[in-house]
Amino acid sequence: MESVAVSASEVAGVEPAVASAFPFDAIRTGQGAFLADAVAAIRDGKHLLAHAPTGTGKTAVALTAAVEYARRAGKLVLFLTSKQSQHWIAVETLRRMRARGFGVVGVDVIAKQAMCVNDRAPSGALGFRQFCESHVRTRTCAWFAHPAEAAVKLATQKVLHVTELVEAARACGTCPHKAAMEAARRADVVVCDYNYVFSDIRERVLPRIERPLEEIVLVVDEAHNLPDRIRSHLTGDLDAPTLIRASKEARAADPEAGGHLQGVARSVHQAILAVDGERVIEREFLVDAVERGLKGIGYDDLLRNVSDAGETLASRGIPSVLPDLAEFLRRWRDVREGVLRLAVGGAGGRFSLRLLDPSILSRRVFAEVHASLLMSGTLHPPEMYADLLGIEPARRVLRAYPNPFPKENRRVLVDPKVTTSYDRRSPSMYARIAAELTAVAEPTPGNVAAFFPSYEILGAVLERLRTTVSRKQLLVERQEWGAAERGKVLESLRALRARGGGLLLGVQGGSLSEGVDYAGNLLSAVVIVGLPFSPPTLEVEALKAYYTRKFGRDRGHEYAYVYPAINKILQGAGRCIRSERDRAVIVLMESRLLDPRTARCFPPDFPLRPVSDVGAEVRTFFYGGRASDAPCS
Repeated sequence: MESVAVSASEVAGVEPAVASAFPFDAIRTGQGAFLADAVAAIRDGKHLLAHAPTGTGKTAVALTAAVEYARRAGKLVLFLTSKQSQHWIAVETLRRMRARGFGVVGVDVIAKQAMCVNDRAPSGALGFRQFCESHVRTRTCAWFAHPAEAAVKLATQKVLHVTELVEAARACGTCPHKAAMEAARRADVVVCDYNYVFSDIRERVLPRIERPLEEIVLVVDEAHNLPDRIRSHLTGDLDAPTLIRASKEARAADPEAGGHLQGVARSVHQAILAVDGERVIEREFLVDAVERGLKGIGYDDLLRNVSDAGETLASRGIPSVLPDLAEFLRRWRDVREGVLRLAVGGAGGRFSLRLLDPSILSRRVFAEVHASLLMSGTLHPPEMYADLLGIEPARRVLRAYPNPFPKENRRVLVDPKVTTSYDRRSPSMYARIAAELTAVAEPTPGNVAAFFPSYEILGAVLERLRTTVSRKQLLVERQEWGAAERGKVLESLRALRARGGGLLLGVQGGSLSEGVDYAGNLLSAVVIVGLPFSPPTLEVEALKAYYTRKFGRDRGHEYAYVYPAINKILQGAGRCIRSERDRAVIVLMESRLLDPRTARCFPPDFPLRPVSDVGAEVRTFFYGGRASDAPCS
């Protein structure tokens, strides 16, 4: 079954001007409703939160609606991504729009540090910031001092990938980030990271591109990542070794500041030793410890001295922990709403600051921008993300679009024979999981991926699998893997597909279950083992308590505990069907998923079907009723 494609101009509610911006000849079934909703939301100054499964063509729809409006209304589109790798499709979509005669000007930009061509720049983020600001202020950076007009002209004549922009700026002898910011003033759309809007970087970037929030149309890609990314911005740790290192570094720039930090290090270390285990503490616990270590100066004086010493070292090209330390101490004292403060006692103890409520940083943004589109294949439920991000109810447009792919190409099965519930974990349960996984893998004609709730459970099942799986080669994810190893896994899966397939073992929430595109039906089956609830740590319990106070008992439990686990399952399950031609089976091995309180948390287009013989069901899916056909792999 092929999905129906029509001209964009034939979609109800889509004006010819919008259709002319669409980057393809035709719009697929499923895209039409999304495009019409996006156009209306942006026109009316609303925030559209869209659960749009893979295949909806989210990037093309969002850029068409946002850029066409922005060009007409004098706004700027900021297309935000959580990863640099996600810039590519946005830039390619903008290039398609230009190739079809729609004269969009787009600029691709990443972190200033990642674009820097100055060989003397330090590696740390805050150290780099101070180094850069110092050299720009004193006009001692030759790259920044050189005019950027030639590079800006290139960047506005053609939509460049950021790597191309960096090389163009290098050839022109100018700072790539400076060129990107100047080009952004003339742009219709800027592709950038979440941090450009949802961190203090915003206060430096928007004035440079001469745009207030009111003139911005936001598009947030993979928006299910946004709350956690915002939380991570106000997350940090402090231990005694860091303070000792900081005092030594400070002495090199300011002996007096180094002496003050040495006293603070002793006092903070004593406070850590006095803590028994891990516990929640008040703001004053660390503030008082810092002030006890100071002689003759106050907390603000310390912050100023540490920052100045860090800037002095940065101007010399010397990396240090001083900028990070000053920022941590400032946040610990000054951020009072929606944060958790923890202390871990003992010799290796530390103080930790964790942001619980992302709306502290995001609600102002959504209150002031003209409109926004937040989209993801797992933005489920949209209402939860609107609540977490502090989006005003009157401006919300919540949508869950159906899966655009043929229903017969996917089957979702629940195997109730197994569970990873903590009280039922045992050697016999791990053996049963291995047996059920083998029952899925053996009849599957291509590659199978199984994702576990933790490396510990993966390892326990792996021991049993080594004696049961014979036909498929095992590929096992390691915690230390990077991009190179993930690339090799894809190469191995492509090679194994022609030889009966392999069995890939990974973890839910990891890069293989969320950050890799298994295009071309590379996976014929995905198995999700268990329910990946977060361990009941102090942080998780504090988050649940905070959400319960803010949203009520039921939503507090679901927002903090249930939906994050469900979305990890949906991310992993979504790895196998990447186009309308792909065909695969999804097996959820967990009896708790059939609990009505949990089952109702899945989106409507993800029906759960319990089965007693999962191997037989898999065999029927691939061979039943079409035994004479070659199996899909």
